[in-house]
Amino acid sequence: MGLVAAWSEGLSPGARIFLMTACAFVLSAVGAWVALRALTRREQELTRLRDQADDAQAMSDAVMGVTPVGIAFYDRDLRYVHVNAALAAMNGLPVEAHLGRHVSEVLPALGTELAPRLARALRSDAQQQDVGLQVETPAAPGETRFWFGSYSRVRGAGGAVLGVIAALSEVTERMRTEASLQEHEGRLDVLTRSLPDYLWGGKLRAGVLRDFYCTPVVERTTGYPASSFIGEGPERTPSPLWAEMIHPEDRTRYRECIESLALAPSTEVEIEHRIICADGRVRWVRSRAAASGLDDRGGVHLGCVVTDITDRRLAEDLRQRLNDSFRRSAMEWRRTFDAVTSPMLVLSADGFIHRMNDAARAFFEDQDPSGQPLAVTIGSPPWSSAASLVEELRVMRGSMSRQVQDAASGRTWELSASWVDEQASEDARIILVAVEITRLLELQAHVRRSETMAAMGAIVAGVAHEVRNPLFSISAVVDAIEATSGAQAELQPYLDVLRGEVRRLTHLTQELFEYGRPARGEWTDGAVGAVVADALSACALTSDKAAVKLERALPDTLPPVHMDARRLFHVFRNVVENAVQHSPQGATVHVTAEAVEEAGRPWVRCTVHDGGPGFKNEDLPHVFEPFFSKRRGGTGLGLSIVQRILDEHQGRIRLSNHPQGGAEVIILLPALSPAGSTGSPPQAQVS
Repeated sequence: MGLVAAWSEGLSPGARIFLMTACAFVLSAVGAWVALRALTRREQELTRLRDQADDAQAMSDAVMGVTPVGIAFYDRDLRYVHVNAALAAMNGLPVEAHLGRHVSEVLPALGTELAPRLARALRSDAQQQDVGLQVETPAAPGETRFWFGSYSRVRGAGGAVLGVIAALSEVTERMRTEASLQEHEGRLDVLTRSLPDYLWGGKLRAGVLRDFYCTPVVERTTGYPASSFIGEGPERTPSPLWAEMIHPEDRTRYRECIESLALAPSTEVEIEHRIICADGRVRWVRSRAAASGLDDRGGVHLGCVVTDITDRRLAEDLRQRLNDSFRRSAMEWRRTFDAVTSPMLVLSADGFIHRMNDAARAFFEDQDPSGQPLAVTIGSPPWSSAASLVEELRVMRGSMSRQVQDAASGRTWELSASWVDEQASEDARIILVAVEITRLLELQAHVRRSETMAAMGAIVAGVAHEVRNPLFSISAVVDAIEATSGAQAELQPYLDVLRGEVRRLTHLTQELFEYGRPARGEWTDGAVGAVVADALSACALTSDKAAVKLERALPDTLPPVHMDARRLFHVFRNVVENAVQHSPQGATVHVTAEAVEEAGRPWVRCTVHDGGPGFKNEDLPHVFEPFFSKRRGGTGLGLSIVQRILDEHQGRIRLSNHPQGGAEVIILLPALSPAGSTGSPPQAQVS
């Protein structure tokens, strides 16, 4: 305007005023336009700031709405200015019930706890935190809940204190979990200390055991404190003592067992091994280890329970030694039991067969009557005769004996039964022993017969000697009379009678000499078939005169016998002649020989079967008696002589009637084994 005034000094006043007015109007218009534009820009800036504030508020509301942490803003008078949904839910009240109200008015219990904390936060710029809030809220009535609080003072742009903001999060579950964990840890500690077993564990990675730990109970077993097994390195690996404690003979096996868990995660292993204790003692333990699955670094977590089994191992060793001792004792007892040559049965108190030795088992051949009653032995001598003895023993107890005989085999046994009822035994037992006395009785009979025969033989030999001389004289007189008066026909019948009687007496004298002859001969080992054949040849003339046929079956494979061939020849000739004499004309006498086994012994059995009437039952007990004869003209000494000769050969003779008719004579001679040797004649054995 000053420039315009200076320029318009030369103008008229009117023009000057007009110009000045026009300039003032222009300047006013320009100023108004500039002011209006500045105002527009300010409005735009305010609008932008309001939009940013709205966005910030929206974002704040969104954050406070979605956060699980309860957030509240209090003014300086501790009234609620803002509350998010999480805190309203935690308190159990709607948001509107909080706003504008003092903290102690909304929830008195919570407000009582919060008010001092909020007041401290208003007085300090330092953030306040605590976990000591324990209150009940309408959200969970009757239940104490735990809160974690964080409090900060809020200042405005000019630094004025606007209020305090609080962030509250519920830690009830965490606190309960921590309390439960502490309780479980306490229980586990008490449990691990009360158990006799100790535990160890750690992480096995790349063959190295890290973060190793073991329970204090390890000292009770090993004598070492738990701290002596944990190394000093940052990875807490076991100290060398942990490996050195394993017995040297078990270390390799133990290490391989534990390391196998790294190759097969989520498995279990168990091993029994020895450890060397602090005092040098060696104890047995059982380690039972388990492994977790592989972690993100390729390792597994190991846990192991170690149980002291020393007492069990000692008991097992003792039991094994006792079992071995019992087994040896049982074996020795069994061998001793089976070594007894007499058959033995062990019966229960009710008569069931409990056990038997090998000698008794032989009577049952392929059958095993163990566990069966004694009644199953019916028909199996000598046990078939023991039932009555056992019944009497069950009544009388003690011991009893009885003599029994098997008519079929001619064997005789002495049965002895004893009742055994020991105090330490639960069940009574009956011991049944059978002793075969057949040979003893035969020997006794043989001795008696030998004594009788020896006495008779001496008498008979003396009589025969005394008779021989008169017979010789009589025979000589008869010869003289026949020589001098043989032409007289009236004397011939008398001379024939005299000669026949002299021959009969001479034969009798010869048999008397044979009967009384002592057993002295030439003993050899050989086949008896040749002797039987010679006897048959000697009887051929007699059989031809009697019109009786002789048939023989004498194999060449007969085993040898120990014999006096001359005396046996007399036996077979006598038996065959008797068979021929008792057979009718046209009959056949069968003579056979074969190798057999009877009563566990090998024999050569010779059988002579004639076609006669056979033996009378009343005569059989007397046929071997001297001078017993039912045949006219017989001396009664033939079978007596046969029996005596067989006695010398330890043989047997049996007389019976054949089922198809005729008499049957069986002669048994003991056969020699392949290793049999020659020697003097055996002791007599008769049947």
